Amino acid sequence: MPTLEITTRLGCALACRFCPQDRLVKSYPSGESRQLSLADFRSVLAKVPKHVRIDFSGMAEPWLNPEATEMAVLAFENRPKVAIYTTLQGMKPDDAAMLLTRFGHRIGPETPWVIHLPDNEGNMTGWRPSDEYFRSLGHFVAFRRDNDRGPMFLTMSRTGALAEPLRFAFPGKLDPFVGISRVENLDRADFSPGRLLAPVWHRDAVLCGSTPFFDHNTMLPNGDVVLCCMDYSRRHVLGNLLRQDYGDLFSGAEMGRIRVGAMGVNDDNDELICRKCHNAVCLTQGADTHWRLRRDGMWSGRTDPAGDARDQRGTPRAIV
Repeated sequence: MPTLEITTRLGCALACRFCPQDRLVKSYPSGESRQLSLADFRSVLAKVPKHVRIDFSGMAEPWLNPEATEMAVLAFENRPKVAIYTTLQGMKPDDAAMLLTRFGHRIGPETPWVIHLPDNEGNMTGWRPSDEYFRSLGHFVAFRRDNDRGPMFLTMSRTGALAEPLRFAFPGKLDPFVGISRVENLDRADFSPGRLLAPVWHRDAVLCGSTPFFDHNTMLPNGDVVLCCMDYSRRHVLGNLLRQDYGDLFSGAEMGRIRVGAMGVNDDNDELICRKCHNAVCLTQGADTHWRLRRDGMWSGRTDPAGDARDQRGTPRAIV
């Protein structure tokens, strides 16, 4: 669905191993704001159509910005679809309780609240336990226990095992996790074999697996909007919502280049990041000249039912 992910600040103290913060910091314009203000968020929200979901996620922990709760309340009060993805770092216990009390009933398949927990492998390297953290987490655990629909919990462990201080609240294991390369923004040399999905390269016409219209985008604190949450190197900057309208993002030169590039059959020098993305959905043309969707690589964390037969570029065979 059409979505705008909000990155409330530049740089994340949690330093998760599967999040290439170094690429984002290096590519970010020097001298520009590194923290989104409530006033700027209010201005942006007024420009974004009501059918667009607002996600508090982006490329850093949202609640490391002290105004994140006020932004979330503003979003919930002004539009029907809001999602939250958080580690809870920086979220005050009273704010956690308030958000769940006022808006927890709106958690659903299209508007998830996802809590990212530290694991037993130390992949969330900057996490530090605190009384405030455990009190905030306790509100979410209790809400999930008492409601049919509640927040989801995940971790980055290959076995689903949590950090030892959290095991009292989660006696079992969560789902296992295998990382993606963030369109090769992560250095594969930093990971042991099997910790990242194999590289993919989509040679045919390609669409985003989240939306066919390239409208699941990510805003940075300075108002710049990049193509998606994989674009840590800022290869595709669509525009700036502090200076432009929402519609301008999709009528500008960069979106034009993305659409033309995505529909062509390209060579190894193609710079469109979708060609290296595990969430991409390819189009292939059959003998009857009709276009059909196919899924290359691992999509949404699941193995292709067609199997793992791969060509020499590491791309599984097509599903037609």
